[in-house]
Amino acid sequence: MRLVAFIGLGWLGTLICSAWATRLAVAHVLPDMAVLVVVFLAMRRSALAVVVTALTLGYLRGRLALAPVGHSETSLVLCALGTYLATGHLAGSGAVFFALSTAGALTATHALEALLLVWQRGSAGFSSWATALLLPAALATGLLALVLHPFLVWLERRLTPDSRVGLLWR
Repeated sequence: MRLVAFIGLGWLGTLICSAWATRLAVAHVLPDMAVLVVVFLAMRRSALAVVVTALTLGYLRGRLALAPVGHSETSLVLCALGTYLATGHLAGSGAVFFALSTAGALTATHALEALLLVWQRGSAGFSSWATALLLPAALATGLLALVLHPFLVWLERRLTPDSRVGLLWR
C-alpha cells in the first residue's frame, strides 16, 4: 500500500508538471516528479521497493512521452539502483542532501536516456538547448525536491506503521 501511494504521487506529479509545461515551461524545462519520488524511496526503502517503483513510474512516464517500451524504464531503474547504492555510502540526510541527490539523479537519468537513444536509433534529439544542457531541468527538480521534502517525510511517517516495541504485561 505504501508503494502504491508513492507511485500515485509520482504519477500525479508527472501529469501536473507536464500539464503546466504546456502553459508555463520555459524552453521545455520542467521538474521530473518520477525521479524525485524514486530518489526519495532509494534513500529510505529496500532495493526491491525502489526497483518496483522505478519500473512502474518509468513505464508510466515512458507511455506519456511516447518513448519506446523499455527505454524510460531501463534508465529510471538503473539510476534508482545507482542512487540506492550511492546514498548508502554517503553520510548525508536532510532536505539539501535530498535536493542535490535528486538533481544528480535527474542528470544521470536524462544522460542515460540520451545514450540509449543514440544506441538504439543513432541520434538523440532534444526539444531545446536547455533540455540538451540537462542542468536547468536538474535545477528545477532539485528546487522542487527541496520544497517537497517535508511533505514526503510526513507522508512516509503517515504510511509507515509504528514499530515501537515495549514490554508486554499480561
